[in-house]
Amino acid sequence: MAFNNDDDMENGGKIPFKKIFQKRKKSSERTRDKKLRQNRQLRKSMLPKNALMALNEVKGINISDFTINSNPDGGFTAIVTVNCKQYEGKGHSKMAAKNLACEKALRDYIIAKMTPRTKKSQKAASEGEPEPMDINDGDADEAPEHDVPMLNLASFAIYKLFAEWEREGFIVPEMHPSAGSSSAQPGDQNIPAAAAAVIPKEPKKPPVRTELPPNWETMHPATLLCVMRPGLSYVDHGCIGEKPNIMQRLGVIVDNQEFTANGRSKKIARRNVAVNVCNSLFNTHFSYEEY
Repeated sequence: MAFNNDDDMENGGKIPFKKIFQKRKKSSERTRDKKLRQNRQLRKSMLPKNALMALNEVKGINISDFTINSNPDGGFTAIVTVNCKQYEGKGHSKMAAKNLACEKALRDYIIAKMTPRTKKSQKAASEGEPEPMDINDGDADEAPEHDVPMLNLASFAIYKLFAEWEREGFIVPEMHPSAGSSSAQPGDQNIPAAAAAVIPKEPKKPPVRTELPPNWETMHPATLLCVMRPGLSYVDHGCIGEKPNIMQRLGVIVDNQEFTANGRSKKIARRNVAVNVCNSLFNTHFSYEEY
């Protein structure tokens, strides 16, 4: 860093000490920039991933081929063996069943890693429980908590949180990052021509059920609607009324029909929308929650 100043020449060519640090950032600014860089790095590394993706990326995991069976009351059952232990998951689609089975395997693997092995063996022997998942990586004397795949666990936790937000009717762009990248213009010079010419495939439509599950009367209306018509997105129509009687209004399109309902909160409005859909399309007799 050079300082061309007549005052510096008068001091024998020496640069005053205060000018050396004149352009140096303050401690608070350096801390803020450091946190911003860390946040950007975490956002790049901790992408939302479902249980199947997170489990596949964990080292020391051996996953067998899935066995998919159809359930008599609808839906599917997925069976998979992970590290010599069998897991089962049930869902309204094959992918949902796979993810549930993988979530159980990932749960056991994480808990096994976080629990000291000596205590695990003593507890299993005293309570007569089955042996925990064989993690088969590392020395027995090594602390297992040091090998916990926290990045995979965080990615799956973010996925579950975003999925819950989507079930509540919110649109989460980070949940489907490929949708944003597919909107890139072909004329962009930074994108290769072959990549720009690729047309994204249309997402596979979820299965549509025609018969209600046996225990539908004990289910929440929104849960039943999710089972009968998976993949729905609620639309927020804003608020209506004036204080203190402001009502939330939500809507959803099912079988090319639009249904709307109101409620004191978005949660109540979402339930009332589901009640409207189920009573109209599936001949249920749910009661609306009072406004």
